[in-house]
Amino acid sequence: MTLRAPNTSYFAVGSTFDGTAGELAGSLERSLRPCEPNLILYFAHPRHDFAALAAGVQQRFPDAITAGCTTMGEIGPTGLSDGAVVGLGLGPPCRAAAVMIPELSAFRFEDGPRLATELAGQLGLEPSGLVPGRHVLVTLTDGLSGMEEILVASLGTALSRVPLVGGSAGDAGRFERTFVSLNGRAVSGSAVVVLLEPSLPFLAFQLHHYQPSRGRVVVTRAEPKRRLVSRLNGRPAAHVLADLYGVGIEQLRDCGPVELAHHGIQFGFNVGGSYFMRSVMTLQGDELLLGGAVEEGSILTVMRAGDIVDATREGVLAAQRDLGSDAAVMLAFSCGGRLMEARARGVVPEFEAASCLLPCAGFTTYGEQFGPMQVNHTLTALLLGTPNGH
Repeated sequence: MTLRAPNTSYFAVGSTFDGTAGELAGSLERSLRPCEPNLILYFAHPRHDFAALAAGVQQRFPDAITAGCTTMGEIGPTGLSDGAVVGLGLGPPCRAAAVMIPELSAFRFEDGPRLATELAGQLGLEPSGLVPGRHVLVTLTDGLSGMEEILVASLGTALSRVPLVGGSAGDAGRFERTFVSLNGRAVSGSAVVVLLEPSLPFLAFQLHHYQPSRGRVVVTRAEPKRRLVSRLNGRPAAHVLADLYGVGIEQLRDCGPVELAHHGIQFGFNVGGSYFMRSVMTLQGDELLLGGAVEEGSILTVMRAGDIVDATREGVLAAQRDLGSDAAVMLAFSCGGRLMEARARGVVPEFEAASCLLPCAGFTTYGEQFGPMQVNHTLTALLLGTPNGH
């Protein structure tokens, strides 16, 4: 079964659910072919044979850049799904370049300028020719690598003026192995960076529904590379979290991801007056596994949840107004913690409607990228408008 959203001459979105890898690729081709794409982005639930799917999509679009990853859930023309393959095709006037980092664990901060040069060169440019308002970066990263911070910080230094959005690949909550692909090659432990020149109005934005409280905690012991925090304010981190939740430590230990999300308390850090999220993924003994790294000595703000539905709807509508053009399509990366919180609060249909106000393609992530930062409990997205506002 294949479902399509209304398309324009330069983009198409589609969603397909069942069949062999070849049949899934064929369904995407029928959905995306009308825009004559030179870039295909696709996002697949891990129940499908991702390596075969990647090869099949590239075979059907040999002249296009094809990039994708596995998911914790999909965002597409049917809304939110759990088991689909969704795709976005972009055709002229959009241009794109892409690079795979096959061993993300080997990437170093100082590799950013080389990566920037390679991406710009594919468009016949120097890195100095990449400018805001004309170019945007999209990252698809291994969601279990713990390397997203280094990658986006490096790109943010090398291409400081170029906006960036992206998502960390998932494996449906199993936390075992995720995949990213480029041009038919599917690799675990990798990342793909796409440089997009839309030649259209566009806007990269991020939103979350948390507000800062007066509470603060100091990270007094942490392993940033493993995203573990073992002590807050000099005490075992899990005990501090139990106090914030107002529950006993043994009750906290019995909480699964949905129960953790239901408490509506996360941590945030302040950059230039804006708060960016660090979610508690799970407990490991008395340690907290966060969705992003924090350093010892960091001061985190205790963040409390607002209305996830209203904040999502109003944030997407505000981005459409800020675009200054009729919004045509949205590439979306939404944290898995947001979906779990919507489930815990019993508002999934409303959350879905607020998230998908216009044709969209994307996925539920193990983390999101925005500018030079890895964030959590956030929607990061790219809006594309219409040529000359029409």
